[in-house]
Amino acid sequence: MIPFDLALWRFGTCGTLLLLYGIAEAIARRSGSGADRPGVPPPRWLKPASFLAVGGFYLLIAPTGQALAGGWGNLLGIALAAAATLLRFAVRRGVRGVRHPVVAVRLLFYAALPLAVGVPWGWAALTLPALVMSAYCSLREDRLLSERLGAPYRELMSRTHRWVPGMW
Repeated sequence: MIPFDLALWRFGTCGTLLLLYGIAEAIARRSGSGADRPGVPPPRWLKPASFLAVGGFYLLIAPTGQALAGGWGNLLGIALAAAATLLRFAVRRGVRGVRHPVVAVRLLFYAALPLAVGVPWGWAALTLPALVMSAYCSLREDRLLSERLGAPYRELMSRTHRWVPGMW
């Protein structure tokens, strides 16, 4: 089995998954992504807050990371992170019935990453802040676009969901 009890292996896994997701993100954006609406810039605090969340997560990898369920839990996390990476490229043209598919896929990735490197506290340090920041930004974007675009965007909001069809 893969030695997830070694901190160096966990750091390598995390860095590799982040790199692959970043590459998928860059390719999706360059390919004329319809899901990435550039009309609403993110708030100024978003990048520093994201940096702090990722940094806090990285600080937990060495002292708290481990092999989960004999390494099978880590492999499940890697599979989910890989699925999120592939989905990021797949949703570049949008998803019918979902206004923010890119955010939903990014949240799946941030939920999978702590599992992949065996850091359950990562859900508190990384996933929860990412969820809160994403919810705030999605709500803010909907509000600003509703004000800017008016009735057509409000009609879109009435017939679509933010992240998950049938839920929110």
